[in-house]
Amino acid sequence: MVDLGEVTVKELEYLRAINNEGSPISITSLSRKLGRSASSVYEEITHLASKGFVTKSHEGVCLTSDGKMLLELVDNSHRIIETWLVSLGFSVEEACRLASKMETTMPIEVLKKLYENMGKPSSCPHGKPITFEDTAPRAASAH
Repeated sequence: MVDLGEVTVKELEYLRAINNEGSPISITSLSRKLGRSASSVYEEITHLASKGFVTKSHEGVCLTSDGKMLLELVDNSHRIIETWLVSLGFSVEEACRLASKMETTMPIEVLKKLYENMGKPSSCPHGKPITFEDTAPRAASAH
């Protein structure tokens, strides 16, 4: 199961770069895109592979289904938090900036409650879809 609390900003940066470039992407291309040495990129890709988020082959690096699910979950987290912050009176720009700081730190149980209490919005203030019910891991049942 994918857990938001276990992903770092650096890991997300790599996963987003791989996702945005399309798969497979070579270590060299990823290195250029991120402005990091090929050896640093290789080391991080090895780390991400050990967590099950990417696979490496002679063709390049690809996201796994867990990697794609993690990115979708983070996107949904961001959009839910952003929608909530706008409802509290923050501008869309400020809400987006703040949501970026909280998107991986908000517990799933809190996100679920926010999502439900806001009436399960289908999109964020930017008009991007919220597909949280499809991507959220099942929270542990309440005691």
